[in-house]
Amino acid sequence: MLLAAVAVTALGQTLVFTLLPSLGRATGLAEMQVGLIISCSSLVFALASPVWGTLSESLGRKRVLVIGLSGYSLGTLMFSLVFDAGLHGWVSGTALVAGLVISRMLQAAIMAATPAAAAAYTADITTPEQRTRGMGRIGAANNLGTVVGPVSGGILAAVALVFPLYGVAIITGLMAVLMALFLPPSPHVPTARVLSLGQTLRKGLSAYADPRLRDLLLTGVMLFMSFALIQQTLGFLFQDHFAMSPEGAARALGLTMMAAAITSLLGQLIVVQWLKAAPTVLIIMAIPAIGAGAVILWLAHAQTIMSLAVLLIGLGLGFGMPAIMALASLRVSAEEQGRVAGLASACPALGFILGPLVGTGLYTLDHRWPYLLVMGLTVPLAYLAWRLVKNSG
Repeated sequence: MLLAAVAVTALGQTLVFTLLPSLGRATGLAEMQVGLIISCSSLVFALASPVWGTLSESLGRKRVLVIGLSGYSLGTLMFSLVFDAGLHGWVSGTALVAGLVISRMLQAAIMAATPAAAAAYTADITTPEQRTRGMGRIGAANNLGTVVGPVSGGILAAVALVFPLYGVAIITGLMAVLMALFLPPSPHVPTARVLSLGQTLRKGLSAYADPRLRDLLLTGVMLFMSFALIQQTLGFLFQDHFAMSPEGAARALGLTMMAAAITSLLGQLIVVQWLKAAPTVLIIMAIPAIGAGAVILWLAHAQTIMSLAVLLIGLGLGFGMPAIMALASLRVSAEEQGRVAGLASACPALGFILGPLVGTGLYTLDHRWPYLLVMGLTVPLAYLAWRLVKNSG
C-alpha cells in the first residue's frame, strides 16, 4: 500500500512534466514561463518537505501520508482548471502564468508530505542493514509510476491536452482514501510533545544546515538539476528539431521518459535488490551514466539516439536517489528519521528550482547548451562521490 502511494505520486509528477512543454505552447506561454511554474513550485516543495517530515514525528507517518495525497489531488484539480481556462482563451498572459504558478505552489506545499512520510515509514520498518534495499523499493515504486505516467499522459492527451491532469486528481484522491482505510500504522510511536508552528518550522528547516548531511544534499541536488535541465528542454527540442506538434511532442517525450523509467527500474531491481550494492557504489555508477547521456544528447541529431541517451540518464538517477536516501537515513538516530527523510525527499525539488529556469534560458540561446551544462556538472559530482567513498571507508 505504501509503495502504491509512492507510485501514484510519481505517476502524477512525471505526467505533468511530460505535458507541460506542450500545454505551454498550446496556451501561448514562453519556454521560461513554463520553467518558472516548475521552479516556483519546487522551491515551495523543498521548504515544506523537511517540515512535513518533522510533523510526521508527532502526527504519525500515516496521517501525514494521507494529508499529502489529499492535497495533491485538490492541488492538481486547481492546476487543471487554470490550464483549461487558458486553453479555452478565458484567461491568458500574465494572469494565466500567475494562476498556474500560485495553484502549483499551493499543491506543492501539501503534496510534499507524501514522499517525506513514505521515506520515514520505510526507515521505521527496516534495519540499518536493510536500509539501502528498503529505499531502493521506494525508488522502484517511484520508477513504476514514472513508467506509467508519461505513456498514459501521452495516450490521454489525444482526448484533450489537459484531460490527463484531471485523471491524476481522481487517482490521487482515491489513493488517499485507500491509505486512510488500509495502510497499517508505522511502528514509530509519535512523540507526545507537540511543537508550535514556529518550532516545527525551525526544526524542519534546520536540516539544511546539518553538517552531517551537507555532502549528500549537494550530490542529490546536482543529480536532479541535471535531470531537470534535460527533462524540461527535451519536449521543446522535439517540437523544434523534428517539427512535431505539441500533442506529438507530448507523446514522444512520454514514451522516452517511460523507457528511461523502465531502465532505471531494471537497474534498481538488479543492482540494488539482487546484487545488494553498497550506497557508495551506486553513487559511483550514477555519475558516469548521467555524463554519458549528456554527451550523447549534445552530439545526437536523431530522435532514437536522443532517447537512448535519456535511458542512460534514467539509469543514473535510479542508482543515485536510493543511495542518497539510504546514506542520509544511516547517518542519524531513529528520532531524526522524519526530518532527514524530508530533507532527502527535497533533493528532487531542489534540483528542479534552478534546473527548469536555467535549462529553458539556455535553450533560448542554443538548443544544445543545457546538455553542455549537465556535462560540466559531472565534475563536481565526481568530486563529491570521491568524498563520500573516502568518508565511508
